[in-house]
Amino acid sequence: MKTYTIIAALLISAAAVAQPGSWKRVGPAGAWVNTFKVAQMYNKIYLVERSGDLYETNATTGTWKKISNTSYTNTAFIFAGSSLVYTIENSGSLYATDPETGTWNQIGKSGAWIGTIAGTLLNGKLYTVEKSGALYVTDLSTGNWLQIGKTEFANTLRIWSANNRLYTLEKSGSLYEVSASTGAWRQIGKSGSWINTKAGVVMNNLLYTIETTGALYETDLLTGNWKQLGKPDFAATVFMTASSKKLYTIETSGSLYEINVD
Repeated sequence: MKTYTIIAALLISAAAVAQPGSWKRVGPAGAWVNTFKVAQMYNKIYLVERSGDLYETNATTGTWKKISNTSYTNTAFIFAGSSLVYTIENSGSLYATDPETGTWNQIGKSGAWIGTIAGTLLNGKLYTVEKSGALYVTDLSTGNWLQIGKTEFANTLRIWSANNRLYTLEKSGSLYEVSASTGAWRQIGKSGSWINTKAGVVMNNLLYTIETTGALYETDLLTGNWKQLGKPDFAATVFMTASSKKLYTIETSGSLYEINVD
């Protein structure tokens, strides 16, 4: 009887872990308490510490290594590409860092991205929104940039890429799909549905967002339909990233968590 009880308990535990929205801590508790900028590509999470150091964390094990010392104190935005990490500094200058060597190089003209309020990578190019409301695409091999569409994005809070398109979340809480070639846009879902969003990331063309209530939602970007995953356990989330299969959060405690969505 004891054996059957243990097996039943293990099965119940495994089922619980497999539930969408379930989570587990990765790495030592509080190890990321000084993190202030985060980006992820595949299984590697790139983090800038308040000291200005750049780190790479293995999302599966929680182990990390320092990439570069005190070069990123003034980093405003960080983006992870397939082989390079890109940063925009408070000065508006754009840099590319090789995470294998820690070497970095400036891209384009100094200060060219000074007005950036949001950005994302799509098909190897950087798309940024300026405080003027203009949407730009940058060729990361040259730093050359071009405005896309009209100056209509001054109220954009966040921008993501999926389905070979751009998606913006506005101050109104409404979500829009934007053509990466023309800047033409259309609203997705109901107006204001994402007004309480405090963190978000795209994984496998689905948008995952965390609300101020701590609830985690999955949104189909083609339809705007959304559903809650798990319990509202994420009220302390500060940062949210994704690999190809899992979501990851860093909490106010500085701990890193892996979240199951299947």
